[in-house]
Amino acid sequence: MVMNTPDAPIVISDPIDSRDNEVRPFQIEGATDTADVRGRALRLGTVAEQILKAHNYPDPVAIILGEMLVLTGMLGSMMKFDGIVTLQTKSSGAVPMMVADYMRGADGIGKLRGYAEIDEQKLSTYGKNPSFNGLIGSKSGYLALTIDQGDDMERYQGIVELNGVSLSEVGRNYFLNSEQTPTEIRLSCGRDPVTNHWRAGGIMVQHLARGETGRERILDRETQEQWDRASILMSSVKTEELLDPQMDLDQLLFRLYHEDGVRVFEPAHMMHECRCSRERLQGVLKSFKDEDLSDMLTDEGTIDVNCQFCNSTYKFTPKEVKSI
Repeated sequence: MVMNTPDAPIVISDPIDSRDNEVRPFQIEGATDTADVRGRALRLGTVAEQILKAHNYPDPVAIILGEMLVLTGMLGSMMKFDGIVTLQTKSSGAVPMMVADYMRGADGIGKLRGYAEIDEQKLSTYGKNPSFNGLIGSKSGYLALTIDQGDDMERYQGIVELNGVSLSEVGRNYFLNSEQTPTEIRLSCGRDPVTNHWRAGGIMVQHLARGETGRERILDRETQEQWDRASILMSSVKTEELLDPQMDLDQLLFRLYHEDGVRVFEPAHMMHECRCSRERLQGVLKSFKDEDLSDMLTDEGTIDVNCQFCNSTYKFTPKEVKSI
């Protein structure tokens, strides 16, 4: 018998005409015949609010997690196959671990979730405005990108050190060192000044060499100038523009690249969805011994299991676990 269900998720409706929670792929039309400059822009509204509000993180932690959700959404939306893309940081900082993942559903909508572990004692030593390095930046730490295409496919994982003053810089270093792909990334997360809800946004551009796979990348003068121009224009984007609900992504891209011409492709939509369930957690509890289950009992005589991602709590009776 099910004793009760987890707390209902935070539900915030978007306006009918909202262009939030979508990623827009684009291409700079001024590209030469030997190279492409392509990119993605992403904006999260209610998705960022639902994920960050579920844990009520301190603002400095929520900001970085919001940026990680954006980066994960942009990378995940590049997949041409079904699978899960996960970004994870580990370090000795005040936030020893942060995780965000993306899974594309059968309906084509990207499902995002994320959470952060916090060392409260360390966090208290950094004051009200801790730096990125103070929270998760550390020479001993790393950012891992994992792509899981299912049981029949080998998992891919790339790792880069947490060198940089922002997640944007760490992400740029990852592509340069692991993929040898010149990349520029801008990420932002903050509270809406009107609603006080969390919003997040980002944009990335990449120089993709044409030709045979695996060939050494050589930028001639023309393609180097074009890449420099595209990256410089992208760097002019303002934080307010990445988060502004009144400026949709098409308007933002036109503002940045209208002189060169920009072609946009069909957007992909995002939503917050956790993959936890009673059935999955029951399977986990089934693996414990009786004495371990007894140690888990609360004063109310239940076994409470909390999902780190969505912060939902599931309650089970010992009898319910044994009956599986």
